[in-house]
Amino acid sequence: MPVITVNMKDLQELLGKKVTTVELKDRLPMMGTGWDGETDEGFNLEVFPNRPDLLSLEGLARAYSTFTGLKRGLKRYAVTDSGYRVTVENKVEGIRPWFVTAVVKDVELNDSLLRSIIQMQEKLHITHGRRRRKVAIGLHNMESVEFPITYTTKPPGFKFRPLGERFEKDLTQILTEMQKGLEYAWIVDGFEEYPMILDKNGMVLSMPPIINGESTRLSETTREIFVDVTGTDLKAITEVLNIIVTTFADRGATVYTVENHYPDGTVLKTPDLRPKTMALNIDYVNGTLGMEYTPEEVTVLLAGMGHDAQTGETITVEYPCYRTDIMHPMDLVEDVAISYGYDKFVPEIPEIATEAGEERLEVFSRGIRNFLVGFGFQEVVTFMMTSPEKLFHRMTLPVEPIVETSNPKMEGYTCIRNSLLPGLMEVLASNKHHSHPQNIYEVDDAVLLDPSTETGARSEKRLALALCHARANFSEVKAVLNSILKNLAVEAEIEEGGLDCFIEGRRFIATVDGEPLCWAGEVKPESIEAWDLEIPVAALEMNVEKLFKLTMA
Repeated sequence: MPVITVNMKDLQELLGKKVTTVELKDRLPMMGTGWDGETDEGFNLEVFPNRPDLLSLEGLARAYSTFTGLKRGLKRYAVTDSGYRVTVENKVEGIRPWFVTAVVKDVELNDSLLRSIIQMQEKLHITHGRRRRKVAIGLHNMESVEFPITYTTKPPGFKFRPLGERFEKDLTQILTEMQKGLEYAWIVDGFEEYPMILDKNGMVLSMPPIINGESTRLSETTREIFVDVTGTDLKAITEVLNIIVTTFADRGATVYTVENHYPDGTVLKTPDLRPKTMALNIDYVNGTLGMEYTPEEVTVLLAGMGHDAQTGETITVEYPCYRTDIMHPMDLVEDVAISYGYDKFVPEIPEIATEAGEERLEVFSRGIRNFLVGFGFQEVVTFMMTSPEKLFHRMTLPVEPIVETSNPKMEGYTCIRNSLLPGLMEVLASNKHHSHPQNIYEVDDAVLLDPSTETGARSEKRLALALCHARANFSEVKAVLNSILKNLAVEAEIEEGGLDCFIEGRRFIATVDGEPLCWAGEVKPESIEAWDLEIPVAALEMNVEKLFKLTMA
């Protein structure tokens, strides 16, 4: 989670009163932030991802003022029409399609505000912006900018003077030689042209999401700022724009709208700082929190979190445009609880006839783990997500129906495993340069398709183990199985056969009352080669749930 540095003197100026470190250390965590220690000039504060509006000093001061009663209720922001216009060209559609903007004037860009804005921009890029891939912010001195502004693309040979540089560079040089280019080139990798923001005269404001132009550098003499936010998600960039301009407004700046014209004829006038509304039922609040608030009491508590509310059949709540975390009435209930104070809630033990205890299957599984550790095995934990290539092709197994992800982000993680053995083979492949023997095991869930269940799938607790050394063989893995079964007083029949990943004639299946319990054997050379291993592997996989039921019979 992001940590912001707060200057105590600046915070007190924004609050309009003196506050002590002791007071802040007590009250700020009650707002849903984490105290992260004092500094020479103030303190560090951990801000949770659901409250990006607290990433600036101004946003923190605003929230603290309402929370402590200095300025209760909703703060409303005025927005003035400017007549400014930007054009979004269709060339950006497949690269970075969304673009929203604003203008702020009468800015007193002193050292305090400059530090706050830079910190907020950096933290928003990391969190809301997903390291600039989803959202990137640009702030520009408007002194030499002429509207209309165009959001377009340019080829790699296009040149401009990047921020902090004395000479022009082409776009390829920026991406391959400059620090910011090297850091964020992955976002635009593979495109023939790159996003650019130009003014009426062709002056470069920015190459989003990489770097701004030197021509629009901010300084303490800047009084008018053009704000641009580009990205891949319109909702996200609009939220970020609102957070930025309200930060300036809290410092006394005047906010102006800009018309953003898109290729399909759509015109977005931004920013829109009007409050949003949501209905809240008093019974829902009391039922969730176990309280007996009146509607009037709830409106007072909501005012302590920066909201306005009107009572009626339901409570109509107006909440700020920068509160991106409010998506459901439950979020308002959480605000009621925070405003009331979590320290004031009295915990009660419910009157129920049962007592909590560890699931017996988990106790049984832990016993198996301890047994195998005593047998010289080392436990590993592998990913639930994998790929059909690992589950079937590398294991030389026929492809079966499995639970697959509809929109996978990574080629190697497109489905949920139906077996633990491929994960063990991957661990062995990753550690083949270490000394042998390597005897490993895992006790965890595999997921199987099951049309009879509500979700169409079910999880099954399994044990998989693998022995990897020069003499790993059928007899060794069978001896481990026999020890497990003997220790649990379970009798099983051993038959030739089992999974196709094992060598025919060097594999077996263990059954109880005709039902399969375990599959084991020596892994085929083809599979060992597919995993890029050079040492024999003997392995088994067992249904732990079935084994547990047998011990309970």
